[in-house]
Amino acid sequence: MIARIREKNGFYDSAVFAIYDHKTYAEVLVFDKEERNLKRVPFTSIIGHIIRIDVFIFDTKAENWIKKGKNEGYDWLLGHTIDAEIIRRCAEIQANIHVPEWFELRNKDDVNGLISATTGLHDAYVKKIYKRGEKLYLHFAAWSCEVLFELMGSPETNLFEGYGHMSIGDEYPLIDEASVFFEDGKVCWTDYENAHSFADRDKYKCAYFLAETIRWKFNLTESG
Repeated sequence: MIARIREKNGFYDSAVFAIYDHKTYAEVLVFDKEERNLKRVPFTSIIGHIIRIDVFIFDTKAENWIKKGKNEGYDWLLGHTIDAEIIRRCAEIQANIHVPEWFELRNKDDVNGLISATTGLHDAYVKKIYKRGEKLYLHFAAWSCEVLFELMGSPETNLFEGYGHMSIGDEYPLIDEASVFFEDGKVCWTDYENAHSFADRDKYKCAYFLAETIRWKFNLTESG
């Protein structure tokens, strides 16, 4: 499990070693930016009157991961005192993480990472759509981040710039949820979580984009 952690002057990536749920908020156990000490970081913070997301888990895979009450984490860490041996094991995991610039949607784990990091693009909107050669790009503004999709190989979409934008006095379709499925050699994103095939997409008249290959990357923004 890997997360991007927002800090005052930027961000960094760290393996996630535990998630703690303390009644009304959750925290993750990660390394600090210097990778020297473990620290607990809340998922969100309040900036003015805006909730800002500060922890983006973009890789949800984890072996030896258990749930214990309201907490979850590595079985050799959860419920144990953090000592030199635990820090050594955490450092070993941290040293082996690899974070690419682009994340490709190839399987269910990749999809889970996208949904987790972008909160399913809930309340996001299409900021820009453009082509470069045979590639199609969709730029979304989302909660506390911006997400760029790169579509290669017969790209197709019925989205348009402004889709999902909440604007007083105007009516725009809103994005509440999302699904991604694989069919006929294509990867398809829709704005309906129960769409698992092209037949479902057409039945529920979903907004969608698809291509033979879809990659995505995200940047954190200042506000929520």
